[in-house]
Amino acid sequence: MGLYQSDWSKAPPHAHAYHVKTTREQGHYHLIEGFTQPANGSNTDQHTHYYTGITSFENGHFHRYYGISGPAIPLADGTHYHEIEETTYLAYNEPIEIQYGGVVYDPGDDRRKTHRHTLKGKTREIVGNEPLGW
Repeated sequence: MGLYQSDWSKAPPHAHAYHVKTTREQGHYHLIEGFTQPANGSNTDQHTHYYTGITSFENGHFHRYYGISGPAIPLADGTHYHEIEETTYLAYNEPIEIQYGGVVYDPGDDRRKTHRHTLKGKTREIVGNEPLGW
């Protein structure tokens, strides 16, 4: 059920929350959580959502990720969810000591070993949808 009851036949704008654990690589995993970008859609129109962010900070680093969800999958209550599946961007196996933080990765540096993670899951509750009567 969404934040508010909506008339899904009108394909209202809405977003979804997500919370997924990545695959375990180099002895660790990361969590990703956030909200998709809003999109107009219903439970039957095959719409998708864009999502982006950075993973949790584990083992001295984090990864960037970007993706587009799968199409809407209808639920019995009239709402829907989306599957998400993507691969993170690369990060070094051994973190670099830097004073101020940030994403540090040089794709031209082939001396340092790198790794990436796969994430797979589904969106959760619908958020930011328009209530009935709007």
